[in-house]
This record gives sequence, structure tokens and C-alpha cells, in this order.
Amino acid sequence: MDRALGIDVRALARPEIFALLAAIINGSIGIFTRFAFEFDDGLSPVALAFWKCFLAFLIICLIGFGNRQTKQEIIRHSKHWYQFALLGFLGIFCLYFFETWAFYHASIPLVSFLTYAAGGVTVFLSAFFLKERLTLNKMAAFFSIMAGVCCLLLFESDVHGGYLGFILALLGGLGYALFIFISKLLKVGGGVAQLFWLFAFGSLYLSVPYFWDFYLPNGMAWLMIICLVLLPTIGGFYLTTKAIEYGEASKVQIIETSDPLFATLLASMIFGDVLSATGYIGSLLIFIGIIMMMKSSK
Repeated sequence: MDRALGIDVRALARPEIFALLAAIINGSIGIFTRFAFEFDDGLSPVALAFWKCFLAFLIICLIGFGNRQTKQEIIRHSKHWYQFALLGFLGIFCLYFFETWAFYHASIPLVSFLTYAAGGVTVFLSAFFLKERLTLNKMAAFFSIMAGVCCLLLFESDVHGGYLGFILALLGGLGYALFIFISKLLKVGGGVAQLFWLFAFGSLYLSVPYFWDFYLPNGMAWLMIICLVLLPTIGGFYLTTKAIEYGEASKVQIIETSDPLFATLLASMIFGDVLSATGYIGSLLIFIGIIMMMKSSK
């Protein structure tokens, strides 16, 4: 994880790779979230969202303040606290609060799809305000991925959810889409120092609804929360911020729209579901869209 872990990220920097890895890792969110609720009946979406963010913040503190150079970066970024306050609200609070709540009311594939479907906002905002080219290749890749995800959703049996889950997932996705766009607009970069401030403000925001209905998870739920912290929370956000730092916001959003494919495949492997012929066609369309974005140039 950048200088704090002794990795030369710039030497490996390929934003499309970062975004794809983020999509793969983020595909595990629904699985760990669903298991956490099953292991602890009293666990609320608010409590789960708070603890996975706060524990991530504590780990980032250990990593950041254990390295002198990273510690200096954290202190230097403090002068931009208002930017991280906004980004922490959009990318952490909105995403974690609404997405986790949505998993409580709808199936994993549906929530994953709706969360990233809102990402179309990023594509168009980036074209108008960041002057990123809205190329035919980008649009074809985006619609190929969306068509593939629709195939997965419309013709698979384990896709269900009420209006509340639908709305919550869209709200979480809208917050995340605006986070990607504004992160690129403000040029905040990516790394441990940035994650420190994002998780700090995210924990602060999430603590308000959490302490209103305080609850400590128990048993195996903690293991699921730790998995969420290490993989999608820290790992996913680190990769996403790096992808935004080195690449176009629209490209990052389009590639991460493939998240529902990985969420569906993981759910299928763990819960034993088998994709239908239409599901395989949808998967193929998503892979075609990803390949188009990986090969496209700026």
C-alpha cells in the first residue's frame, strides 16, 4: 500500500487494472454482509456500516502513523479537510449507509447492479466538467456491461427486493458516483493519507445514527466485519482512489460497473446457484465491455 508498505505504485500504475481489481474485490461485499446478518440477528445495517468503517480507520492509523513519510502526508492533507469532509460523506457515509441497508432488503445481485447503475452519472459529468472524451468505445463498453448485468438480473431466480431496497441501492450508488467524479475534479489523489481522512470523516458521520441505536456485534459477525474491512473497505477503496488518481473518472466508473458480475459469481459459488444460459450470455457481454475499456486509450 504505497510508501507505507514499500510498494512503488507508479511503476505498476495502470488505472484500468486498479479499477478491475476494485470491482472484483467489491463483489465480495454482499456475501460478507449477508453472512454478518445471518450470524448475528441483532446486527443492524447501521451498526455494520459503522464498524467496518471505524475498524478500517484504526488499521489505517496504525499503517499511516507507523511510517514517518506517510504521517507527514496525513498532516499535510489536513489543510484540505473540507474536501475530505465532502468526499467522506459521499463515498463513505452514503455508500456504506445506504448500500448496507439495501442488502437487508434486497438480493445481492440487485443491490450490486443498482449501486453501480447510478454510475452513469459519473460518465456524463466527467464529459461535461472534466472534459474527458465521451468516445464511442466508452459508450459501447458501458452499454455492453449494462446489458450483460441486465441479463444476469432479469433472468436469474435469486433476484428480488422491494421498493425500499431499490431506492437505498440507488442512493448509495449516486453517492459513490459523485465521489468518483469529485475526487477527480479536486485531484485529491489516492493512498494511505487520503484513506485516513476519508475513513475519519466517514466514521464521524456514521457514528451519529449508530450511537442513536448502539449495538455491539457478537460471535462470527466480527469475522465477517473484519473480512469487509480488509477486502472491500480498505482494499477496494485504495484501488479505486489509485485508479481515479492515474486514470479517467469515467473509465473507472465504467469498469467498476462490472461489479455485479463478480458479486453474482461469488454468490453462485458460495450458495450453489447455477447461472442460466441467459446468465452466461450476460457474463460474456460484461467481459466484452471490460476488454473494450482495458484496450481503449485516452
